[in-house]
Amino acid sequence: MRKKFGISKLEKSPGIPSRVTNQIIDLITKGILKPGDKLPSEHEMTNLFGISRISLREGLKVLEARGYIESHERRGKFVKSMFDDLRTPMIDHLSVSQESMWELIYVWRILDAEAAALAANNATLEQVKQIKQLFKEARKIGLSKIIIAPKGIIIYTHFFELLANTTGNTVFVHLSKTMTDILHEYFPIVRERLSTISGISKNIVTQLRKISDAIEKQKSELARIATIDHINYIEKSLKIVLEEI
Repeated sequence: MRKKFGISKLEKSPGIPSRVTNQIIDLITKGILKPGDKLPSEHEMTNLFGISRISLREGLKVLEARGYIESHERRGKFVKSMFDDLRTPMIDHLSVSQESMWELIYVWRILDAEAAALAANNATLEQVKQIKQLFKEARKIGLSKIIIAPKGIIIYTHFFELLANTTGNTVFVHLSKTMTDILHEYFPIVRERLSTISGISKNIVTQLRKISDAIEKQKSELARIATIDHINYIEKSLKIVLEEI
């Protein structure tokens, strides 16, 4: 039986559900399973583990109760960020406090500048290919529509998720996932106002391409600087439009 996400068969013994739980937690901790990854179907996992559906369901219930995974109706079960519980309170806080937005951007700048530098040192050819693929997707929706198109914010946040995935640091990946989820939820609130800034969508794509090019050329300091410049641009743009509210 082939492995999937590193899942391996369990020997028949007492405590099977807890061993299911421990194996999946181990895969999450090692970064083999990342935030947002969909778990195999129940049928697949019973075959991969070599256990009954009852034992599997008990193990998955524990994982869900402990906050490692979450269920989406008709879509399946997904790995959660270990910082996911911060997301809703942060979104609520951002909606009533602009100062929190600048604090969030401050942290975002530190995290992703370092992620970009690490990506330049660590990214595989496949990871670079995944990053470059996003620019093809951006062209399909129109480079001038990134800030306003619903898929634009998905491409944008996915870019930073891919950067985090290259670091090899599980905590970094989970923290970055929570950060991009917060941005994904907050940016639609202000994107119409941001779209009034002349050339912002094309500027964003150009800036992300500079980060991507630096990563591909393995220029870590250039990647860091390009990321800082980009986030500074977003911060400046937000300050312009939010001052008008």
